[in-house]
Amino acid sequence: MNLGLKDKTVLCMASAAGLGKGIALEMAREGARVMICTSAAFRDTLAAAQDEIEKETGNRPQAFLCDINSADDINRLVEHTTRTLGDIWALVNMCPGPKPGPFDAFADEDWEAAFQTCLLSYVRTIRACLPSMRRLGGGRILNSTSSSVKDCLDNLILSNAMRMAVVGMSKTLSSELGPDHILVNVIGPGRIGTERIASLNAMRARKAGITPEEYERADLRSFPLSRYGTIEEYGRLAAFLCSEANSYISGQTILLDGGMTRAY
Repeated sequence: MNLGLKDKTVLCMASAAGLGKGIALEMAREGARVMICTSAAFRDTLAAAQDEIEKETGNRPQAFLCDINSADDINRLVEHTTRTLGDIWALVNMCPGPKPGPFDAFADEDWEAAFQTCLLSYVRTIRACLPSMRRLGGGRILNSTSSSVKDCLDNLILSNAMRMAVVGMSKTLSSELGPDHILVNVIGPGRIGTERIASLNAMRARKAGITPEEYERADLRSFPLSRYGTIEEYGRLAAFLCSEANSYISGQTILLDGGMTRAY
């Protein structure tokens, strides 16, 4: 299927590694003009991601250092993207997950930090990109969250709360931006083989008094496909939802979880 992404400008947030990089790679594979970004602390990781994506696809993404918690950085990123690559067709919002832990573990500053990273950064990037999409006469906004928006996950209260806020915002935006021909969707990973999942598994294994390998084997027994998902699978889902091939899916929350989530 021709996704119609060739030569379209795609901005992928928090995309130097993990799921964000996987999405950027698939966009580059489809011939899009891709901008990747991360904070200055991961400058070397960003450069490595550029090289890896170019080697894999023959299409080198552009890169920009951006702290997603800074409104000024986000505005500079969007301005740089439109100036160097053209008006933005698709925005993929991604952010690091907030700290795990129960309710009693967190003070106001923890909640405020989670809000800044997991919700307000999405608000700011959308706000900055909308004029560009409107100039094009349409576009795609894709907000990455978690399977927790369908099935509450233990020990992740900050993530559970903020991810649900993204769903509410996205559903509302799909209605508001429909007349502008801008489609807005949410995707949520279940268990994907990323460093964050490895870290969470190690934490859960310590709590249970077993090794991470033992925890993973036990964990996978409840998975219909008996494996974790891959970053590449997540990237392909994102590429379709951001493409011209998707012309009528908007306001939806779609999980990539291999059937793990039992909720309807």
